[in-house]
Amino acid sequence: MLDLAEAFGYYGIFALLSVVVLEEVHIGHAQVPFFFIVGNVGALVGGLAMSLVFDRLGRHRTVAVSYTLAAAGVGLLAWATASGSALWVTLAFVAANGFATAAWTTAYPTFTELFPTHLRGAGVGFSVAVGRVGAIVGTLLLPDLATRIGATASYLLVVACWLAGVAAIGVFALRGGVEAATRPLESLTATPT
Repeated sequence: MLDLAEAFGYYGIFALLSVVVLEEVHIGHAQVPFFFIVGNVGALVGGLAMSLVFDRLGRHRTVAVSYTLAAAGVGLLAWATASGSALWVTLAFVAANGFATAAWTTAYPTFTELFPTHLRGAGVGFSVAVGRVGAIVGTLLLPDLATRIGATASYLLVVACWLAGVAAIGVFALRGGVEAATRPLESLTATPT
């Protein structure tokens, strides 16, 4: 669920922005590369921030907080799109991309640690495959949905996916799922998952 949620939202937002939103807020084709470079400054900050706190705060907490912030970032992007301002869309994309990158950088190590060593390769492969399906569906569905009924509906679907990831890690934590922060990988194999 973590990989499905993040891949659907992350790749879907890039498709939605490039196919529908940037044209609506009058960011021309020549400006698109600059727009994505500026947006990726947020991604860099989000990834670095998570690398600093991931082990200190624990997997359950960082995943839940980063996925919640990713949902909020998409909400901010929806507001910015509705404003019609290219500046607000650019700034909101920086924030949304930062939060989304923070989220996916917490997801990968978290679900990797869930599998016993002898199943880890297959488990991670399956998780990533499910995420790629989400990326394909998000990339195709969100722009189509936006052109038919508006960008807000697409944004709300992405928010729902990020929040499904929050629910998944919440259920996992409530059911006694392993908290792998600061633990050697070998010790996780002995813990039932």
